[in-house]
Amino acid sequence: MTDIIEKKERRNWFYSYNMIWEQPISEHAKLAYLYLCRCADDNGQAFPSYATIAQKCSFSRQTAVNALSELKDIGLLSYKRRISSGKSLTSNLYTIFDTPVLNEAQDEHYSFLPNKPS
Repeated sequence: MTDIIEKKERRNWFYSYNMIWEQPISEHAKLAYLYLCRCADDNGQAFPSYATIAQKCSFSRQTAVNALSELKDIGLLSYKRRISSGKSLTSNLYTIFDTPVLNEAQDEHYSFLPNKPS
């Protein structure tokens, strides 16, 4: 008799990276990062709107914008603007990184980061 292995999906949970707690960013940026991790697909991409991020994280839309800017500045997030077929802006497509991905200018400014890539 062959053993049958059932794929058991865990529902209603997600994971994030411990390094987020060591980053020199605001609590809003940390919470926004965790929310994006919750929304992300297997490729680390998510596309919630600023309004959705703000609502789910219990802060204002402007705080969401600022938080995502912080994440982008330290290299934990990149984004692409998305345009609908009607040529209007829609939500951004975010790519979440598990360690800061820094360019040379950021590298000098953030050289103190504990998880700085080599």
